[in-house]
Amino acid sequence: MIDPWHLRGRARALALTAALPAFVVALPALPASAEPAGAASPAGSAAAQPAPTAPAERPTVVLPTALAPEAAERGAPLASALDALLSDTAQDLGLSVELAGRAASRARPDEAELIERARSSDKLFIAPSLELRGDDVELRLALASGGARSLRVRVERVARDELAVRAAVMLRDLVAELDGGAGAAPPLGQEAPCSEPCRGRLATPARSLGKATLAANATLYGGLVGFSIQRSSGSDDPRLLYPLLAVGAGIGLGGAIIIAEEWDVGVADAWYLGSGTWWPTLAGHLIYEGRFAEHAEDPDQERWASGLIGGTAGITLAALGLSLGRMSEGGALMAQSGGGLGLTLGGLVEWAARGDVQRTPIAGMGYGAALGWLAAAAAATQLDLTAAQVLTIDVGALLGGLGAAALASPLVFESPTQVQQRAWVGAAAGGFLLGAGVAWYVTRPAFAGVRAASPSWNRFGLPMMGVIGESVVGSRRAPALGLGWQGAIP
Repeated sequence: MIDPWHLRGRARALALTAALPAFVVALPALPASAEPAGAASPAGSAAAQPAPTAPAERPTVVLPTALAPEAAERGAPLASALDALLSDTAQDLGLSVELAGRAASRARPDEAELIERARSSDKLFIAPSLELRGDDVELRLALASGGARSLRVRVERVARDELAVRAAVMLRDLVAELDGGAGAAPPLGQEAPCSEPCRGRLATPARSLGKATLAANATLYGGLVGFSIQRSSGSDDPRLLYPLLAVGAGIGLGGAIIIAEEWDVGVADAWYLGSGTWWPTLAGHLIYEGRFAEHAEDPDQERWASGLIGGTAGITLAALGLSLGRMSEGGALMAQSGGGLGLTLGGLVEWAARGDVQRTPIAGMGYGAALGWLAAAAAATQLDLTAAQVLTIDVGALLGGLGAAALASPLVFESPTQVQQRAWVGAAAGGFLLGAGVAWYVTRPAFAGVRAASPSWNRFGLPMMGVIGESVVGSRRAPALGLGWQGAIP
């Protein structure tokens, strides 16, 4: 539930920000050759004008937020908070909100009747409505001005924790349009050409939010490629090693920057591509070490070459997966966890085949990591999962496997036979699968589309770093840098 006082505070801060002179927003974006103080320019004078606000003391009626009958009980707290938020925001925008005689019904008003009421009075009517759609809400704001013959409407689907900001922005833009403000900000994420310096625009999402994540993975992998080439050649000369490390890291960084500039790479896209880099590379090392190292003349050289082959194949397959469309955060996390869970299951399978838990199952872990990542990466392109659902299944699988292994541990005490060791491995694998199944059942309503009843604590995303936004005022732009991992708890 969103705290009404929290929403009011955010709305007041946002409305006051909208009324500040626009040149304050433009300060971070001024070029190095900015003119000295006192120099006048057409753009500067236009940017210094405040965002348009409504005429003072315009009588305004904020109708109760409308809800569908089936969502009346669940959405009542959110609607009440939104009522207070919009009333405060309207007052901050210079409107005179009338609270007396306010209707208590949350049924959506008939639009024809709303227009007729506005035409017969000099009041401004604000009619909000909400539709609950799982973790998101669809907000609809309709404005009917006195004497007008039509409604001004804006509709946006936003996350619940962003409702306060988006509601205040939507109301501000509608009021600005009502008074002829040509520089009203478009919805976040959309570009709109401005014939004059844009006024009142807030931070907009930057393109290629996953650039920093992609660059970090590509730089590290490029350095690994340089190191692998040096070890595969059989040379231990540091005069060859360090240049190869530098060249590999530089090529990886440069390639990531070019890719991020050419395509819109999201955070989930970058993590998905990173999973195709590291898990197949690790699988190549483990498979060679477990299957072929004993019979090779120079196992160290060929092991690094196997890692390069695995990494190249993984990057190619991940890029093909991204060509099918944008990757969700849940899909990227599924690909990452698929490699880890596959590695665990592969090791258990080799233990069961050998009947010897004292020997490290290197080859089995390698095959499991490769197949687990491949299966999860392929499924991620077809399934629409949240990161919380994937994390829940991962935790359930690990807890189930560890719990079953602990309960069956007497089977491997002292000098266990092969049958006892296989029974212990079977119990651990069974607990692993049972835990994953129980966790999937717990999140099953979300898979079936019934997400409205799911708790709010399950909204987690992937870590994001680098440019997370952009301040735009006319032709001036300034990046917003940051690092974070967002989520929600009750």
